[in-house]
Amino acid sequence: MPLQTGVSERGEWKSREVILEEIDERVQYPNQYLVRFSGDRVNQLDSIKEGDTVSCHWSSRVREFRTKDGREMASQENNGWGVRSEVRAVGSDD
Repeated sequence: MPLQTGVSERGEWKSREVILEEIDERVQYPNQYLVRFSGDRVNQLDSIKEGDTVSCHWSSRVREFRTKDGREMASQENNGWGVRSEVRAVGSDD
């Protein structure tokens, strides 16, 4: 996903979201997660390309809120802390 930037009361900010999919050959429809990296953590994504196998650490939280028309809602946020490429062995020369 594209880099997002802006300015808030606390200064400039940047964030980038990625979609991660679990690798599990036992399931037909693997789980997918939308994870947001913000601040300097965005730079960790520079060397990652679509289709790469990665190891990722994130925290998840639910935020509850009330809409302007009074409905109670909730959203889940997955905040990325670390990501690195994984090297997967395809074959062996033995």
